[in-house]
Amino acid sequence: MGWANVIPGVSGGTIAVIIGVFERLIEVVNDVMKLKISKKDLVFISLIALGLLIGILSGSKILSWSFENYPFYTYSFFYGLILLSLINFKDEIRTFKIVEFLVGVLIVIIPYVVSNAVKLQDTQVSDSISYFGLFVSGVIAGGSMILPGLSGSLMLMILGFYEKAIATVSRFASRDFTGSDILFIIVLGSGVLFGIGLISKLLKIWLEKAKQSILNFILGLVAGSLYPITPAFHGTGTLIGMFLWIALGGLVVYSLGKIQK
Repeated sequence: MGWANVIPGVSGGTIAVIIGVFERLIEVVNDVMKLKISKKDLVFISLIALGLLIGILSGSKILSWSFENYPFYTYSFFYGLILLSLINFKDEIRTFKIVEFLVGVLIVIIPYVVSNAVKLQDTQVSDSISYFGLFVSGVIAGGSMILPGLSGSLMLMILGFYEKAIATVSRFASRDFTGSDILFIIVLGSGVLFGIGLISKLLKIWLEKAKQSILNFILGLVAGSLYPITPAFHGTGTLIGMFLWIALGGLVVYSLGKIQK
């Protein structure tokens, strides 16, 4: 999930669905907000948090290199991950609801189309940062991180803080890491945590009152997430290579499913 949240267009929430922890994650986050949490859930959320931290710190370097040098094949791998998880997830849908499904699809596709149309992927933050705007951007990104299909990194890119965030995280534990970097991470991180808590609360209510509706909505989010990571949008490569990496991604999901059973 940490690696996924580093890459614009790739959803950490979708990875949570793939590995089968999404609903439990929502429940545990809500329990943490109520200051009611069992030892078992504390271990669960601690492992998730540790994995996110390691994934973000390592992913800012490893995946940035991978997507910069081999974007076509890297996106092919993620495409395979999501495609097979979508096939598996649809089995949980007892009643297909077209409206909720289409809303989920459009919520994912529209921000990506807008970001490409106005070419905001090249936007950079000036040295003078609005910390209130940074906090609000963190809230939006945090909410996007927890929702399957939506990318917190893509939201930060649209809002103009992505490059600054990646550069700041990449400097962590180096001599170039400054006091202003610490403040940047604290403000952005606080916004992200607030956004995760807010969306988790809303999802918890929706899951309790209309589970099939939200499952169709999530199915739409996951289906829509295939569009922004379509390999053809991210460089060029061979068809054989593309299908091999898609198959590898699908194999990872299949293997995870076997381990869980």
